[in-house]
Amino acid sequence: MRPGDTKMSSIMQHVARQALVTFRSLGRVGEAGRWLPEQQSKLRALLTEVRPADLRLAEPRTADATQQHPYHQQPPVTYMHIYETDEFSMGVFLLKRGASIPLHDHPGMHGMLKIMYGTARITC
Repeated sequence: MRPGDTKMSSIMQHVARQALVTFRSLGRVGEAGRWLPEQQSKLRALLTEVRPADLRLAEPRTADATQQHPYHQQPPVTYMHIYETDEFSMGVFLLKRGASIPLHDHPGMHGMLKIMYGTARITC
C-alpha cells in the first residue's frame, strides 16, 4: 500500500505522509536537529487520532468467548504490514493478552507505539 492508496483510510494516509516527511528529514544533517522534533510532534498528534476501525481491527473477544473461535487458534503475536519506504516502515503488532515481544534493538531506527486495546508494560 502507498500513502495515496484508496484502500488505506484517510488518517492512515496522513500518518504515512507525515512519517515520510519526518524520517526523510533525518538525512538532512544540518536541519535534523531543529526540524525533527517538530515533525515527530506532528506525527505523534496524528497517531493519537488513529482508531482500530482505521486499521480494520475488530474489538478482541472477551475471555468467556468459546475456545473454538479462530482468535484462540492464532499465534500470540501477529504482524500486519501497512507501508514501507527507504525511510520508514509502518506496521501493526497484534498481541494476544499476556503475549510479549523480547526486548531488542533496531540500531539507527526510531519507533512509535500506540495501544489500541488493553495496556502495555515495557520493562528493561
